[in-house]
Amino acid sequence: LYVVWERAGWGSEGIRNIIGNLAFVPLNGLVATLFLLAARNPDLDRGVRRALTLFGGGCILVLIGNAISTWYLLALDRNPSVTWADPFFLADSVLTFAALLSFPTAQRSRMERLKFGLDAAIVLIGGTVAIWYFTVLPSEGARPEGLQSYVLVFAYPLASLMVFFGATTVLLRGTLVGNRRALGWLVAAVLVSIVADQTYDLLTIELGTRAAAWTDAVYCIAYLGLVRSGEHWLFLPVSASPAAARTDFWIRTQPLTPLPIAAVAATYCLLLAATVTPWRDPVSQIAIGAVLMTLLVVIRQVIAVQQNVRLLTEAAAESRFRSLVQNSSDLIIVVHASGAVRFASPSVARVLGRQPGELMGRQLRELVDPEDRDAAAQFLVTAAQLTGVSAPTELRFRLPDGRIAQTELLATNLLEDPTVRGVVLNGRDVSERRQLEQQLKHQAFHDPLTGLANRALFLDRVGHALALGKRQHQPVSVLYLDLDEFKKVNDSMGHAEGDRLLVATAERLHAGSRIGDTIARLGGDEFAMLIEGALGDEALRAAVERIQAALSRPFLLGGTEVPMSVSIGVATSAPSDSGEDLVRNADMAMYSAKRRGKGRTEMFRAQMYAEVKRRIDLEAALRHALSHDELELVYQPIYSLRSGGLEGLEALVRWDHRRFGAMLPQHFIPLAEETGLIVQLGNWVLRRACRQLTEWRELRPGLPLRIAVNISGRQLHEEDIVTQTRDIIAESGVDPTQVTLEITESVLMQRQGSVLERLRALKDLGIQLAIDDFGTGYSSLSYLQRFPIDQIKIASPFVEELGGGSECAALARAIIGLAETLKLSTVAEGVERPDQCAALISLGCDLGQGYFFSPPLPTDEVVRRLDQPQLFCPLPRLPATLSAAV
Repeated sequence: LYVVWERAGWGSEGIRNIIGNLAFVPLNGLVATLFLLAARNPDLDRGVRRALTLFGGGCILVLIGNAISTWYLLALDRNPSVTWADPFFLADSVLTFAALLSFPTAQRSRMERLKFGLDAAIVLIGGTVAIWYFTVLPSEGARPEGLQSYVLVFAYPLASLMVFFGATTVLLRGTLVGNRRALGWLVAAVLVSIVADQTYDLLTIELGTRAAAWTDAVYCIAYLGLVRSGEHWLFLPVSASPAAARTDFWIRTQPLTPLPIAAVAATYCLLLAATVTPWRDPVSQIAIGAVLMTLLVVIRQVIAVQQNVRLLTEAAAESRFRSLVQNSSDLIIVVHASGAVRFASPSVARVLGRQPGELMGRQLRELVDPEDRDAAAQFLVTAAQLTGVSAPTELRFRLPDGRIAQTELLATNLLEDPTVRGVVLNGRDVSERRQLEQQLKHQAFHDPLTGLANRALFLDRVGHALALGKRQHQPVSVLYLDLDEFKKVNDSMGHAEGDRLLVATAERLHAGSRIGDTIARLGGDEFAMLIEGALGDEALRAAVERIQAALSRPFLLGGTEVPMSVSIGVATSAPSDSGEDLVRNADMAMYSAKRRGKGRTEMFRAQMYAEVKRRIDLEAALRHALSHDELELVYQPIYSLRSGGLEGLEALVRWDHRRFGAMLPQHFIPLAEETGLIVQLGNWVLRRACRQLTEWRELRPGLPLRIAVNISGRQLHEEDIVTQTRDIIAESGVDPTQVTLEITESVLMQRQGSVLERLRALKDLGIQLAIDDFGTGYSSLSYLQRFPIDQIKIASPFVEELGGGSECAALARAIIGLAETLKLSTVAEGVERPDQCAALISLGCDLGQGYFFSPPLPTDEVVRRLDQPQLFCPLPRLPATLSAAV
């Protein structure tokens, strides 16, 4: 309406000038209000808010300038070409230039900045030529009066060039502004205002006054563009946020824009117009501008060609890099310093179960498990403060289906890198590895068969319990349990049933224990239980009774109920005990219970350690004695009860140790049985006895002499006993028929099949076999027929009863009669008195040995005895009455 009124020429010239200044005041105020209100929106980028504030400030300066121009008209009735309003108008150009440069732009490399500089220079030169030709040149022709007017001739064009450069920067570089429509309206309005300013300045200089003109219509168009832009900034702020644009962290390249080409074309067109138009002579100046622009265009194209070659190479490398990122199995996530996700590789779909687009803009702490959110926040804070790669950390991510993904992350601080501007997280899914580690850890500290704690974990628990007990002044007790005769179950029913027995034992131990007690399987059939708390003797005894009651019920194995007993050792901690000490003490108590008859419970006593120490020292000494030939053999003669002649000798082992003294077999043979040294000891006795027999027979070639050697049941269970015996006999050169191996009855009842096979093999060598201590073991008449036995040795308890009457001699008579029936020879052991010897003769016993005839003799004494093979006294005879009774 104002433009129509002004162009119609209504009113006087003064009224039109006043209205021309006042008409734009509402527009100035409206634009300033819109931009300043929009600048207060926190959702906008900081650079955008700063630019809008500067634009609003510039509008206020224009408003002030218009007010000053109106004051000149109303108060002074003047409308000069130079007023105090000009500094405000020029300051608006400065603020507009600063506002255009405040918009956030993408980062560019040095080459891209050079290309932008060339493009901007081309456009700026073109604009300079145009402004010079259309504004400055005509202004010089008008010859303005005064220095101020002459300065303004160049000040306004330079201000317009400055604003034009700002607009060129926005157009060429591009901005990271989401609200492209608002920015477009703003730049278009600025360019239109530049045209209006140059036209208005030219008319003002020509007319010598600030008069309204047709240029006001152009100003109206510019202001309408600014109002439209302000409306978009204020009422459509969401799309104006550059957050989405900032997620592209790659360096932007300078785009190929038509502005430089358009500037060159416009300059050459102006040159052509100036050449054919009969006006002043600006051809040379325009030609200089055209040449400069052409040179810049050529340089620009040369740089573009070089860069294209480089970009082809970089594009291939970037393509490989993108392919690696896109197909990497590891997580690659770029996070802003605030924790917002800016980039996510496709691998997040496989690892985290989410598409990369779902993570954009979300906080990292929202994706992890709630228990790890504080750790995730601290991890990002630490990574943002470091230079380089952080230490690895583990975070658990919550998947959409509720599962947990355990990840191991490394953070690289690239916040200062213009190509990234974030913290790069590289990670991998370690869920399977953690599960495997947990399984391995469980296997390392638990028994795989029963699931109970193993020795390592049990010792650790005992150590912790002792430390806690010392602080609370409470004792700690350990029960050490061992199943009696477990080996028989494995041998008779197989290892599978033995494993079932162990599992069932573990279950019963759990049932008979308290919740806080620790139960462990230490190996084989050995279990242990840790009991914490202030238990008195009665409470501890009750706990042991519960365990015994739980294990006393028969176990169902292979469809058969198998009764089992358990030996238990109990140890209670002392102030100086360690975990190993306490377990060792309980172990000692358990072995003491086994030695006392099994199925018992023993409390640890200090002297047990001394006994175990002595057994250990005795075992070491026995090993040393065997390896250094420190044992000795003595020989007890065996005489014929019919002729009184020497028939043979029984080899008996003796050990005279400098520390333990002279020891009989019963002092160290049981230890040799337990430790397995009995095999080595038995072979040594047999070898030494056979060699000695060979030497004696060389001394007395015509003397019939036999050697008897005891053989252990442990030896008979060795698979190579036949081979070893054959080699020993062959090595000594003795006649195998002159060797007798004595075996106890209990040995014959164990593994009868394998024992029978080995006895027959020994018999095939020519060796005679005798049953030692007959009648004291598992006596059975059937094995006398099944096994290849040659001789029965009557146990000394039966011989001791002889001489006391017919009832006392009944057992001995029965044994001798049985032997005669089976055609076996008999040897009476332990003959101590003449009446025992006479009774044996009357009963028909073949041979006898004992102190009545001779004690065990060393080797040199045996040699002298060989010189008197007959007894030096006649064999005794029973009185007639007693003989008849026998």
